[in-house]
Amino acid sequence: MSFSKASKHGSITTSYTIPKGTIVFPSIFDSSFQGFTEPDRFDPDRFSQTRKEDQVFKRNFLAFGWGPHQCVGQRYALNHLVLFIAMFSTLLDFKRVRSDGCDEIVYCPTISPKDGCTVLLSRRVAAFPDLPLN
Repeated sequence: MSFSKASKHGSITTSYTIPKGTIVFPSIFDSSFQGFTEPDRFDPDRFSQTRKEDQVFKRNFLAFGWGPHQCVGQRYALNHLVLFIAMFSTLLDFKRVRSDGCDEIVYCPTISPKDGCTVLLSRRVAAFPDLPLN
């Protein structure tokens, strides 16, 4: 993600103006939901052959960019994430602590839960495997 400084005062809404010199972090999070019917609701039918929202709006998910400037490490990063999640869920049990604000999102400049996302971890196995690091 890149950021820049505002070169001049810019109105965002009728009540807020970005002061000149402010560091600006553009959020691509909201663009991931544009076009989808009720994006916050679980709706498997959006992937059906009649609606095809996953195909019609596939360019709205911009976490790794799009087109000729797409991130070359996308598949590498996704493979590492899948491997990490597989190992994590095999070796550990985890429980999310529910608190006020745990379902609310804050932008700071990345996206995170309002409550900080406290998770309790416990071993699922008697001993962790000894994995070589080289």
